[in-house]
Amino acid sequence: MGKSSFASISLLSVGVFAAIWLQARVAGPAKDFIIDPNRPFVYLRFDHIGKGIPRDEDEPATRIWLRLTNNCGVPIVVSTFGVPPGSPKDEEGVMYEVVPTVVGPVPVMIGNEQQPSPELKAEDMPKGYMFDVGSSESIHPGESVLFSVPMNHFGNRWQIEIPFQFDLPKGKGLRDPNLWGGQPKTVLEYSLYDLPPKYQTEVEKK
Repeated sequence: MGKSSFASISLLSVGVFAAIWLQARVAGPAKDFIIDPNRPFVYLRFDHIGKGIPRDEDEPATRIWLRLTNNCGVPIVVSTFGVPPGSPKDEEGVMYEVVPTVVGPVPVMIGNEQQPSPELKAEDMPKGYMFDVGSSESIHPGESVLFSVPMNHFGNRWQIEIPFQFDLPKGKGLRDPNLWGGQPKTVLEYSLYDLPPKYQTEVEKK
């Protein structure tokens, strides 16, 4: 075997071992962090759809129940509020916002021609459940919280966003006054098209 061939094999071996080492360094902490590797570290799971108690007179009676699931090894915290009497016994109110998924006119088919739909305005969208007064709940690793959403809070031009944060250990002593800002913001998005297909059609017909 020539020197050049030996050098190539040596460099290839070093590269392979380096890749294996790097993968082990990255996969180790990630494996410890995630519970089910086939799911995001926080996700929503469809539970059921049916009649529910409206929170507002402008809401339809049909609601969609979802489970907010913590799929990571760190507890997460969400803002919550009380639900009306007669709600499912394990249901909670989870605060979320309704936000647009597109900005500007959206092309629609009118007859055989594609034309822009009217531009979406804030007053065209339903209001989410974000309140100045409420409480919070810590969802532990592997656990979930059941909550419901009015059917009209899903549309082809808007979706819901649930803000959450990690429930990390609190520091001891005084906080550094130079480190007041720059807090991370994490949201979980869920749209009409994340629902099971047969329910997408049902929502769009309403």
